[in-house]
Amino acid sequence: MTYARAHLIDSENDGYYHVNSRCVRRAWLCGVDPLTSKDFSHRRQWIEDRILQLGSIFAVEVYSYAVMSNHYHVVLKVMPKAPQSWSNETVADNWLKLCPGSSRAGQHGTALRRAAILSDTGYLEVLRYRLGSVSWFMRYINEPLARLANREDHCTGRFWEGRFKSQAILDDTSLLTRMAYVDLNPVRAGISDDVTKSEHTSIRKRVREQTDNLPLQPLSSSDSVRQDRADTLQINLRDYLTLVRWSADRTPNTTPPVKSVLNKYSMDAHTWFDQYQNHQTHWQRAVGSVDRLRAYAEKLGLKWIRKRKRLEIVSVT
Repeated sequence: MTYARAHLIDSENDGYYHVNSRCVRRAWLCGVDPLTSKDFSHRRQWIEDRILQLGSIFAVEVYSYAVMSNHYHVVLKVMPKAPQSWSNETVADNWLKLCPGSSRAGQHGTALRRAAILSDTGYLEVLRYRLGSVSWFMRYINEPLARLANREDHCTGRFWEGRFKSQAILDDTSLLTRMAYVDLNPVRAGISDDVTKSEHTSIRKRVREQTDNLPLQPLSSSDSVRQDRADTLQINLRDYLTLVRWSADRTPNTTPPVKSVLNKYSMDAHTWFDQYQNHQTHWQRAVGSVDRLRAYAEKLGLKWIRKRKRLEIVSVT
């Protein structure tokens, strides 16, 4: 069943989401086509670069991503109200980074477009809304890359499926399990045997580029000079890697290092593994503790919401 986007994404309040978009017919349009042997792997870099670029333009923070041969995942935080505090100039400049117009117009043409945006109060409000929207974030990943790929293939038509999937993330443990799920995509697919060597993933970028200006949300304040951020995940990269590698083993049995990390962050092994494992067989609209799921369902006016497994239901009453 397809749900209205308003039932999946809160357009007024900050929220964490796991989003996913697939190529049409799940074709290998970003990898090595097994039928024609054509290699489209370079398109994965296009997508990775675009995700990171848009994270600095939209009111969105990217926590993790993985770009595969026929789909990609992103875990992000969207802040729809943040653009309300941006200056008109910031809104106009960010929009022009998305839509620079024809290169033939040059700097003069860009200046004219900027002036036109700044003079139109109504249009500025429209742009503020768009820059805080997950749907517009996904649109500006997919549309330009579809045009590039179609131009390269000398064809027209759809490149991506019509709708992207989105899943609300309701608590920190669920956020971490979704991040681990995304980072482990290449390992589960059998195209990498080490999560830190998986190309076009956020975890590889975190491990290889441990710098203060990494275009990803820091895992903890200690991982970044941005120590004034109270909403960073309070887990360091080393501990996160321990959890990710444990999840890759596909067994709930814990080792002393894993137990130490779980205890350190007050997490339960069965809850972690249950959330991670069950996501592989069913995509639910929200993930979190029973109390968070009940509150989420009540907010949407629902009588019940599926928890994880197909027949596991959380009732509001």
